[in-house]
Amino acid sequence: MTNQALESAYPITLTNLRGALVVVVGGGAVGARKLRGLLTVGAAVQLISPAATPELRAQAESGAITWHARAYQPGDLAGARLVFAATDQRAVNAQVADDAAALGLLCNVADDPHAGDFHLPAVYRAPELLVAVSTSGTSPARAKRLRDQIADWLSASWPTSTEP
Repeated sequence: MTNQALESAYPITLTNLRGALVVVVGGGAVGARKLRGLLTVGAAVQLISPAATPELRAQAESGAITWHARAYQPGDLAGARLVFAATDQRAVNAQVADDAAALGLLCNVADDPHAGDFHLPAVYRAPELLVAVSTSGTSPARAKRLRDQIADWLSASWPTSTEP
């Protein structure tokens, strides 16, 4: 990551997502990982994908998420507060990002971190503590390793819970 990329990053913690509509486009492992964190904070998740992992299918069947078992279409982002483009198709992710930008929505683009508006850090949660480690999308594995090292260091005095 360049110094310019670091200097242009503005870290925030989103709050009040309980019940907020969040659209995730892509039902594979990446989409499932994004969904887990969103469900943790109580977001109302709408999944757009012709196929989904068994985990996501089970969440749809239980009513935890709404699944539209089809390809992304213009108009799917109506009413959303956040958007995640997490398919394995670059053109679809680019279209989702473009549509989100046209609607003034923040969008995370899984396969091209610099094409979206935000990145997801590796998160460590404990009572009254939230630690986020980010490499601005350039090395998620490194961010997870650092998060885990911090969690190990804090675990003597704080119960742990981590998210990808």
